[in-house]
Amino acid sequence: MSKFPSKEWLDEAVRLTNSDPECAMAGKGWKGDFGAIIEAEPGKLAKSFVVHVVPGDCRIEKARVLADPDDLDELEPVYLARAPYSVWKQLLLGTLDPVEAVLKRRISMRGDLQPLIERMRYKGIADRVFAALKTEFPDGP
Repeated sequence: MSKFPSKEWLDEAVRLTNSDPECAMAGKGWKGDFGAIIEAEPGKLAKSFVVHVVPGDCRIEKARVLADPDDLDELEPVYLARAPYSVWKQLLLGTLDPVEAVLKRRISMRGDLQPLIERMRYKGIADRVFAALKTEFPDGP
């Protein structure tokens, strides 16, 4: 059981993603790194959690936790997703559709969305990873 968000949770998510049979096809030819900010929420998550992910050709090459959201400004990731903790939790639990979350601006996205939309056919990878990833949330189930 890994606590979300944490370095251990991130490492396990990367391991499961890279071992997924569709991962190589979904990542083929991908360009650009990702930043994600899980914003703190009183009573739910005390401190914002910041991640930088570098996909390689056909797999995730590097994923690391950064100390502060400002650290992403220096890295200037091609994609940046930012949302309150409760929105990320709903995505992980499968109670919020990622496309709907972006369209309704529950997630703030920066970057060219077209390559992401083109890869929506591989969203089963995320479904399988989140199903296999035993996640514990700081504010309970």
